[in-house]
Amino acid sequence: MHLAVRRSSAALAAAAVLVLSGCAFGSTTTSGAGAPESPAPASSTPTATVAADPLTTVTEIVVRPEQLDLLDAGGAVVATLPYDAETADFVGALTTVLAGEPQQADLAGGMERAPWTEYAWAGVVVEDDHEDQVPTENGAVYGPIELNLAVRLTAPVVGDGVIVRTVNGFQPGGDAQALAAELGEPWTGNGYDQVRVESGEPIGEPQAGLEYENAYSVAVNTWEHDGATNWILAPWNFGIGHV
Repeated sequence: MHLAVRRSSAALAAAAVLVLSGCAFGSTTTSGAGAPESPAPASSTPTATVAADPLTTVTEIVVRPEQLDLLDAGGAVVATLPYDAETADFVGALTTVLAGEPQQADLAGGMERAPWTEYAWAGVVVEDDHEDQVPTENGAVYGPIELNLAVRLTAPVVGDGVIVRTVNGFQPGGDAQALAAELGEPWTGNGYDQVRVESGEPIGEPQAGLEYENAYSVAVNTWEHDGATNWILAPWNFGIGHV
């Protein structure tokens, strides 16, 4: 009786060892259907994240006296492009906004202006003249005649659907006579009217005989240029003499 019990206990112990050994063995070396898979090794190469250029979100160009304001669809200012910026930076930013490279032309100038370079997209031209900024009117300091760059905008929508407007909503090709009436600006109707839309802070004393302050402004010109009328020009100084 005691022998039978001892044999039975030994058999149970041996079976328990075999079961435990089988579980441990199967978890590390057994392969085939139903067997757990070893985890894949972690990648040591980080995934690069490229941030989108904010200039690609621009949906409006607002022409101001001393800079272009670039707005997104929510009306937030993404960037400003001052007219005294470096030409490469200014043109490079517009190249991104307008999703295309400009056509570049070097122009010789003449008696009334120095040589200049134009960077042109459909409806947008950036002018980079090569004239030194000097005092005017027999040495009187009125401030520089021009900033480094000027812009001409002749279309209400440019690039891939980017809206062009002034701060009060006027777009190229709009009703310039109504604009003049709205702003209380003079109007002759002779085809050569120039409407002042917005002016910045004065940069010097106005020239004698002129009613406007010596300041950079946004102008709407009514004569034809590049096949367009009622186009926007900035910066333009109404307070100094122009030939």
